[in-house]
Amino acid sequence: MDERDELQQKIADIAGRYIQRTAGELGGLRELIAKVRAGNTAAAKEIEQLAHKIYGSGSMFGFEAVSEQARELELVAKDTADPQMVERLQVRADALEEQVQAAIRARGAQ
Repeated sequence: MDERDELQQKIADIAGRYIQRTAGELGGLRELIAKVRAGNTAAAKEIEQLAHKIYGSGSMFGFEAVSEQARELELVAKDTADPQMVERLQVRADALEEQVQAAIRARGAQ
């Protein structure tokens, strides 16, 4: 194995840890959405920050679909004046979870 192969393996390992960590963060995301639903507007800012983190790292590791959904979630969380925000957060969180699960399945099939 040459240096390039080693580097690619390290990147693949980091990417695998990223997607697993992101999958683990989805439960916390659901809790934050429940807080927003209960009227805790500060939780929307936390969702925005979490989504931004997932968005940035996702594209860096080649998970474009995950990154795209996280970006959409981030934009919805920013729009606190939207009366449909909670429903839209839920839809975006579901879409994000779908992409994360698809990415995990794809990695398993490699």
